[in-house]
Amino acid sequence: MKASRVVDSDLVYFHPENQNFLDHELRTQYLAFIYGCAISGILQERGIHPKFLAGYSMGIYAALVHGGALSFKNGLLLIRNAFQEISYTTMTDRFGMAGITGLMEPDIRIVLESLPDVEITNQNSAYSFVLSGRQQDLEKALDAAREEGAFHARMLNVNVPYHSHLLKSAALQFAKFVYTLDIHSLNLPLISVLNQDILSSPEDIKTELVENLYKHFNWHTTQLKMLNMGINLFVECGPGKSLQKNSRFIDGEYRFLSMDEILKH
Repeated sequence: MKASRVVDSDLVYFHPENQNFLDHELRTQYLAFIYGCAISGILQERGIHPKFLAGYSMGIYAALVHGGALSFKNGLLLIRNAFQEISYTTMTDRFGMAGITGLMEPDIRIVLESLPDVEITNQNSAYSFVLSGRQQDLEKALDAAREEGAFHARMLNVNVPYHSHLLKSAALQFAKFVYTLDIHSLNLPLISVLNQDILSSPEDIKTELVENLYKHFNWHTTQLKMLNMGINLFVECGPGKSLQKNSRFIDGEYRFLSMDEILKH
């Protein structure tokens, strides 16, 4: 396996049932990236060519490989370097991410008024949000959200406050590595999940890679942007079905397929 030669020799022991590395955050990121790149190849073999790309959080790396801007090797190296810089930044405290479903944004912002180190870092739909911050503050936010009537409020299996200001110093260090890489213009437009701009140039991509670590993103507005541009078929290229399930709560005339459905045909 090429990835095992580039970043981690233990990846050769991966097995979906008895060695899935779910307790190892970095290896989990590698595997999600590898899966996305493999799916990219399958889609191309089957003549399925997207009009636009969008990388959900760390999915940006596989999206950039599919779009021809990044090599597989450099995608792995970016993941490793980002994780290392983040680890240095977060080693002195406990951090994480949490999900809240069933409240609107103004309600959550009221909950967070007394918790400055907790941020809304992603919106999946009108009533689904992701928070990042210090773990003890996140737990307080979740308790308050339940009292406000949230349907679901739980910690996510992540020990890093991705997309929050707490990672800005890590992102600045990460930038030093990003700007050493050979990054090409995209052969397919990529829609930024940070601000919904359409990216194509190497300069745009490098900026996006750095800002993706510490700036909030919004999947809800990203999907709405694509719907407004006439996109009516979406394919989730990750190993799960979370975006497909989430699509039930985003209005519009479209189909959202998981890779399971693609691979059955």
